[in-house]
Amino acid sequence: MKNINDLFFDQESPAGRIVRGLAAFGAATAGQLSKSTGLGRSTISAALSELRDAGAVLDVEAKANGQGRPSQLLSLNPASGRCAGVLLGLGEIRIVICDMTHAVLSDVWIPIRRDYTPEEAADQVRDSLQGQCAALGIAIADLLGVGVAISAPLSYGGVVLNGDILPGWAGVDLAGIFSRRLDCPLHAENESHCGALAEMTWGAAVGESDFVLYKFDLGVGGAIVQNGVILRGVNGSAAEFGHVVLDPDGSYCRCGNRGCLQTYVGGYYLLRHAQELTGRSETIEEFVAHAKEGRIGYRRLVEDAASKAGWAMGTTATMINPPLFIIAGKMATIGANFLEPLERSFRRSILPQPDFPDLKPPRIVVARFLGNDDTVMGAVALVLRQHGRIVSR
Repeated sequence: MKNINDLFFDQESPAGRIVRGLAAFGAATAGQLSKSTGLGRSTISAALSELRDAGAVLDVEAKANGQGRPSQLLSLNPASGRCAGVLLGLGEIRIVICDMTHAVLSDVWIPIRRDYTPEEAADQVRDSLQGQCAALGIAIADLLGVGVAISAPLSYGGVVLNGDILPGWAGVDLAGIFSRRLDCPLHAENESHCGALAEMTWGAAVGESDFVLYKFDLGVGGAIVQNGVILRGVNGSAAEFGHVVLDPDGSYCRCGNRGCLQTYVGGYYLLRHAQELTGRSETIEEFVAHAKEGRIGYRRLVEDAASKAGWAMGTTATMINPPLFIIAGKMATIGANFLEPLERSFRRSILPQPDFPDLKPPRIVVARFLGNDDTVMGAVALVLRQHGRIVSR
């Protein structure tokens, strides 16, 4: 039998498909593996027998299903592989290393100047990973992969398509810069897409094959998931909801257009309006705290922003009619003062339907991950789920 590294990249053999399925799930039953891989029960059983004998797969705690004997859960051997997720943030870089059961082995924050270059980021990541891996008794080359999340749309080849949040990065071959420094497979993806992967793997979208994620933070991003796959579009920039133009004569957006949704709901713009109200600058965390308290001025700012957010979501619902919307980002942590006017606006904006018992409107839920955990863990999920293009190997 091939070793676990070879099986992880094996697209064809039953053993390879099982290894990839368990990497995505963390732990699963034989029935779940059969459903996710499309393999028959007898094929699953034979391949699992080989994988158990090789020490690659372990039986873990049984899972009660309410009927008959509990279903046996299976997982990959934690020692069979490691992978890393990297978040390129504003003024900081975060790196997480996980094993194949999704256990976090290392979690490091690296401060860096806000206007850092891609090359500086790649050097910092390489140097930090070398130390983290050494502490675990491995080398970077032993990692099954590194996922990199960035606040920008990326092409399928890993080129930054817009420098909205990171000025000057548009056109940068991010994947190439990182792959030249990291001796292992590399995956790079937009942070909101990473957030959707995190919700699919550990959060509010576990077991959901179709949903839309809207992330309301300093900027506005999102993801569209159909049949368990994140839609990336013709060049990789699908679901850039923040740059849907609501008013072609509106305020200038950082992307270069006018009247984008982001200019109404994005934290950058709300902070500017809050400064006009109070005469002082504040962080997004301070803004959220004041909005939660319902301070005068903030109430109207948040309600207006939420109304525009619900309008945009209603338009999305009319176009693709998903069963579920997930709301993520720091604005969601405001709670009812943001979520209630958002939902009211959403319900007003969707296509009216007959009052039939079997016609259900899309559900709206709040994401499990509302800080940066979604992004960095989603970068881990890039590797675990083998999402996107492997730029180097």
